[in-house]
Amino acid sequence: MSVTPLDIIKKQFKSSRKGFDEDEVRAFLNDVRETLVELLNENQRLREMIARRDNEINQLKGEESSIKDTLVLARRLTEDLERKARRESDLIVGEARLEAQKILMATADERRNLQAEIVHLQSMKARFVAEMHALLSAHAHMLQNHKDESSQSA
Repeated sequence: MSVTPLDIIKKQFKSSRKGFDEDEVRAFLNDVRETLVELLNENQRLREMIARRDNEINQLKGEESSIKDTLVLARRLTEDLERKARRESDLIVGEARLEAQKILMATADERRNLQAEIVHLQSMKARFVAEMHALLSAHAHMLQNHKDESSQSA
């Protein structure tokens, strides 16, 4: 039988010549003792359960903290990698621009050299044409003289 605090307050023992009936008091005290034992056992069980839950909560808080630290570290690593990638890409782009400028300068130098060679070849052509013209004129003049001399001798 479970005893409640109200049962204890309302409990009336029968009177006997020595006072209350000893068997009734013992029976009641036995019920109170059993109820208290049950309550103490339940209380102990609940305390143990609370302690386990508190341990689990502390463990989860530790894991949460570890996860947060890991996330912060991952975020920092990601930012570092992004900065490094930007620096590397800027360096690659800079090197590519420098190489492009070198190629453009080499191409411009080659173009100037080719233009100078073209001018030189054009002047050689003009000189060659003038020399050929002079040679052909001289041969034509010699042929004409030879023709005139042949016609005078005949």
